[in-house]
Amino acid sequence: MDGCDENADKLWPSDVMNESYNVNIEDTEISISSKEIWGALRALETVLQMVYRGEFGGNIIFKGSVEDEPLFSHRGMLLDTGRNFMPVETLRKMIDIMAMVKMNVLHWHITDDPSFPFVSTTYPELSDKGAYHPQMYTYDEIEVSDLLEFARLRGVRIIPEFDTPAHTLSWGKAYPDLLTKCYQDSKPNGQLGPMNLANDSTFDFLKNLFTEVTSRFHDNYIHLGGNGIDVTCWISNPEIVEFMQKMGFSGNSSQLVNYYASKVVKIVKSVADRNPSITPILYRDVLDHGYQGDENTVIHVWESIAWKGFTKEATGKKFNVIVTGDWNLNNLHNEYEWTKYYEQDIREFGGTDEEASLVIGGEATLWGTRVDETDVITLAWPRGAAVAERLWSKNPETIEEFSQRIGELRCRMLYNNIEAHPVNGPGFCPTKIIRT
Repeated sequence: MDGCDENADKLWPSDVMNESYNVNIEDTEISISSKEIWGALRALETVLQMVYRGEFGGNIIFKGSVEDEPLFSHRGMLLDTGRNFMPVETLRKMIDIMAMVKMNVLHWHITDDPSFPFVSTTYPELSDKGAYHPQMYTYDEIEVSDLLEFARLRGVRIIPEFDTPAHTLSWGKAYPDLLTKCYQDSKPNGQLGPMNLANDSTFDFLKNLFTEVTSRFHDNYIHLGGNGIDVTCWISNPEIVEFMQKMGFSGNSSQLVNYYASKVVKIVKSVADRNPSITPILYRDVLDHGYQGDENTVIHVWESIAWKGFTKEATGKKFNVIVTGDWNLNNLHNEYEWTKYYEQDIREFGGTDEEASLVIGGEATLWGTRVDETDVITLAWPRGAAVAERLWSKNPETIEEFSQRIGELRCRMLYNNIEAHPVNGPGFCPTKIIRT
């Protein structure tokens, strides 16, 4: 097995890790082969799920062989801790379950308008004043480092998201000059909007913060947000209007968005000392404003409505793409909601083969607007396994076939104290499924 020398630098999961493996089960032994340690981790999960409790006790696994590899390199789950705080224990539990179903990316939407729970060593006042509570509802340096290590040992990448230039009201509690003052009738109306692009110190601040972030997080991807930008606040502000005239933007607010997105991407790529190949991710919304920045930018199509058209647009512009589409786990209309997730094929959006090849994977999302530690596990699982399956498997089963397996998976989860909700209506868990 290659890539297993832990005497060298620590091995971190990445977008180019090899997760392929082979499993061979004989009468007296189980053998696993893989090119990298990450494939061995996935193989162990496969073996574990093949073990059943015998009718008269003991464990049973049938002879056979498995040769497997993922369809997509990016198989993620978005968790939002900027709206409702989630304890580290909850994040760990989520990572454990993700590894169980071979998901490999935790997209950590760590901050938002309501709170800034990330404790920055460069700007500690961001969490001191921007978090719900500076000690109880924050993630300090040690907690973040330990969480990264916890995820590493399970082959799960953690991609941080610091959503900008909007969704930053929590930043303004400590640093109000970072944000734009909104005007009405030629006077400030007391509201703050997106980041103030006319002030060079805004970008100096971001450079310092992202220098810290890229040094503390080990992944070569970082999500920079870019959606929900209230341009009406920008164009109401005399300082921004003057800046637009100076830049020759001619009152076109889309040029402001494009200016910001292009500049923040350049900043991130310039400060990534640990990893010069850092890859920025932006929400698809920036394309509405003509974003034509760094060609290595990954576009995240987060919408469920018209996701196919948005994916076609992004891939048509030669960007790599991550798709969410209908994989928003906040929606729970009935116990069979997972069937919709399983039927979504993110390669089928009307693009050419070349465009489809630019889709590097997808993510299920759990936005924190109505989700917190009390229900996030139940909302995510086992429905999220339908997403995981579509991102891993090249040959998906029928709904009827997968229905049986997702039911068995739920029972395994229950036996492991995971609060997974029913997915197939009334039923029960047979004792033949082993506690793992």
